Amino acid sequence: MSVLNWTGNVNASVEMDSISNVWTVVENVRVASSAAELAIFTAILYWFFTSSRVADMLEVVGERVGGWCGRDTSSLRHAMRTRKRPQTDVYAKLDAEIATRTSSLYRIKNGPVVPPPQPPTRPSAGLACARCAPLSRESWQDTKVAESSAVINILDIGRQTFANGGVVSRYLCDLAQCLKLTNFDYGDIVPKVVKDERFQNAIEEKIKEELNPGKKNEETKKESSYAAVRKQVEAKAMKVLLDISSAMSTNVLKLVAWLCHKAVRRVAGGGCGTRAACVERLRRANAAGLPLVFVPLHRSHFDYILVTFTLYLTGLRPPLVAAGDNMRIPFFGWFLRGCGAFYIRRRIDGSEYHEDPIYKSALRAYILNSLAANNNLEFFIEGGRTRTGKPQAPKAGILSVILEAYLEGTIDDALLVPVTLNYDKLVDGNFVREQLGMPKQMETFWSALRGIWRTLNTNHGGIRVDFNQPISLKELVTSFQKYNHLKASIERPLTPTNNNLTVDIDRHILNSHSSFYGANVSADHKMMVEAIGRHLVYDAAVSTPLMCTNVVAYVLLTEQRAGCTLKQLLDSFEGRSRALVREGRDLGYAGDSRTVLKHAMDMLGRGVVSRDESRVRAQCSVAAALELSYYANSVVAHYAAPAIVVTALESILAEPDADAAYVRHNELMTRSLELCGIMGHEFILNAPCQRTEERIQDALASLVQSDVLCTIQNDNVLDEQRWSQRFAKTLDEDMDAEERPDPTRNIKYKISNKPEALTERRRLLRTLRPLLEAYSATGTCLKNASQKDVVTATLDKLTEDFTQNRMIYGEAVSTDAIRNCLRVLRQSGVIDMYTENKIRMIRPNELTGQNILDQVQKFNVQTPLLEK
Repeated sequence: MSVLNWTGNVNASVEMDSISNVWTVVENVRVASSAAELAIFTAILYWFFTSSRVADMLEVVGERVGGWCGRDTSSLRHAMRTRKRPQTDVYAKLDAEIATRTSSLYRIKNGPVVPPPQPPTRPSAGLACARCAPLSRESWQDTKVAESSAVINILDIGRQTFANGGVVSRYLCDLAQCLKLTNFDYGDIVPKVVKDERFQNAIEEKIKEELNPGKKNEETKKESSYAAVRKQVEAKAMKVLLDISSAMSTNVLKLVAWLCHKAVRRVAGGGCGTRAACVERLRRANAAGLPLVFVPLHRSHFDYILVTFTLYLTGLRPPLVAAGDNMRIPFFGWFLRGCGAFYIRRRIDGSEYHEDPIYKSALRAYILNSLAANNNLEFFIEGGRTRTGKPQAPKAGILSVILEAYLEGTIDDALLVPVTLNYDKLVDGNFVREQLGMPKQMETFWSALRGIWRTLNTNHGGIRVDFNQPISLKELVTSFQKYNHLKASIERPLTPTNNNLTVDIDRHILNSHSSFYGANVSADHKMMVEAIGRHLVYDAAVSTPLMCTNVVAYVLLTEQRAGCTLKQLLDSFEGRSRALVREGRDLGYAGDSRTVLKHAMDMLGRGVVSRDESRVRAQCSVAAALELSYYANSVVAHYAAPAIVVTALESILAEPDADAAYVRHNELMTRSLELCGIMGHEFILNAPCQRTEERIQDALASLVQSDVLCTIQNDNVLDEQRWSQRFAKTLDEDMDAEERPDPTRNIKYKISNKPEALTERRRLLRTLRPLLEAYSATGTCLKNASQKDVVTATLDKLTEDFTQNRMIYGEAVSTDAIRNCLRVLRQSGVIDMYTENKIRMIRPNELTGQNILDQVQKFNVQTPLLEK
């Protein structure tokens, strides 16, 4: 028992020691926490009584309480400030700042009102034609609010939206913006196309063709039963339809939008801008419930993504995009299909698919059913990318289907939206190889990878994507049906009838042979489709924003072609920019001119522009001239009409008995219209609703305004000139050409010889001279051979002339210019073109050729202005 008691006492004592130790620790912690609390409280009190802000607050409260009690408002704090001023001047500075702010506010309130700085003014963004679409021009805009000229960077939309958001959304603003985008519903169009009557009729026609006993076809012999042939034809038809159809997916759109944020930020150091007014107009037009048909001018493969990317980020429904089947490459083609691309076959005419009725009916039915489902649509009206930088003639295929959908009542109306895209530096590189006659390199998976890698590691400057005013298709059709001059311009010559090239260039709108027209389409229908297409291209071209590289390249090829100092180039660049703004063009750049010029020269690169300590000039090589001309041609198209007039003027002055001081109005107009006919495939000078004479009259007026030509101050002559201008706009349709009086017989212009006028004439001559050199060489190399051989011979001649310094225009070595010349010669009857063993052949017509070729040489005349 004693042992057990002793053990229990020991255990109890151990437990007591443990408890006492725990309490000791707790007391120590309590003391430490109390000390910490006391330290924190002391620090707070110290901050409270020493902080200037708190002290100022207490001082104000004390002064107010003292004022209520009738005491003196001077405080101890004020005395302390006075004592501390010799040591530190902080309070003196504060008092001085208060006094300065008070006096500044007084001056602002009582002085003159100074307006805040405004953004640079821009012309109205792509308004519809006042003649053809006056209702569309007045619609889709708020008349109570002035149209904004601001350009927004679509890459900053997410940053602005989540600027006041959480930490995650601010740092992942691109991802947050893409997840926030609207989910649009895109129904499956394929079942509706399968049930389409025309598609089924095409299948039946193909079955009858396969069952034709006179056809020698091994497959038909093996499968002679109707059921087997029908099954085979339907399988092929479904494959064709599935190859065409899109697979638009919202998830793919959001993924591609996020990838585009990252890629475009890396590629476009200057951002991707669009006009805020354009987006607002599209939103109002989208609320009308009509399908929007976007019609961009095609410059780069990047265009496919950029238009969809811009529309999706601004909250608009992305369109279905007509893409060439050359873009259906592994992996990337799937992404494009998920973004809305439906693939069409390239070069239907003359190819193995030219007589494929199933493909034509499937594509037609797919487009019609997409429009009927109220889907937006996008197609490149030029067909392919421009190789020259100039707008190309429209391809009428898909536009004819859309017009047919309206005429048949499938859709009530559609809103056509011309779209313009421009780049400081072209994403696709350049087209020098193709301009020199080398075949195009087809797109493959590996070439796409190499192109993407090269693009992502290159700064391409700024990008602009702009949308013109939506134009009602119904209004366009109604307007064009009223214009009798569309047909009259084809039948009536503008100058003496013995000149085959003096017919209005609008006549070639009947020369299209698109396979989508069908066999029973009338000439009036073709003419309307072609006229609407030309109008859309013209509207987009005149509203395209000009980038700094466009203006610098034009200046280097025209005003400063012989080279200049950096100061001279800067002066020419600033002067040309101001002139373009006065003429109503939108510039895609702003800021200090020196900085903009340096940026443009960096974008063009030293391989194109030669720079040293004293001189700047274009590199003396064909490749450099062709690349530079690509950028310059956006400005060349703008100055095409006055350049034609000045070139016609020089051809008149080069004649042996020409008057060097005066020129008659009617002679200058006649010669200018002749040159318009020759350049008909190079430029779209005017909209179809405007006569070429009116455009040339406007060009003459601009030359008079710039003092290149001076109107003789004679009252009778001036009255006749004003009457002639009205006469050109309101020609009497019932009067024959021989019966019309000549209202311009006494109008003359005095040719100015001032240095400024001579400089302007030289610039405009150089604007058009490379094309005339190419046309002249083409006429020299005509022979009975294949078209490829004639083009190659002309390229060789131009290259040799440039190498031997007989011709200084390296950009004249251009396949596109040669082919356009051949089209003009064929249209004029100079050559005949025919196909032999699938090879395009050319046969010159000696009876009618020499007269036209002499006219080409007449405009390519040597002049003293170009020798300086």
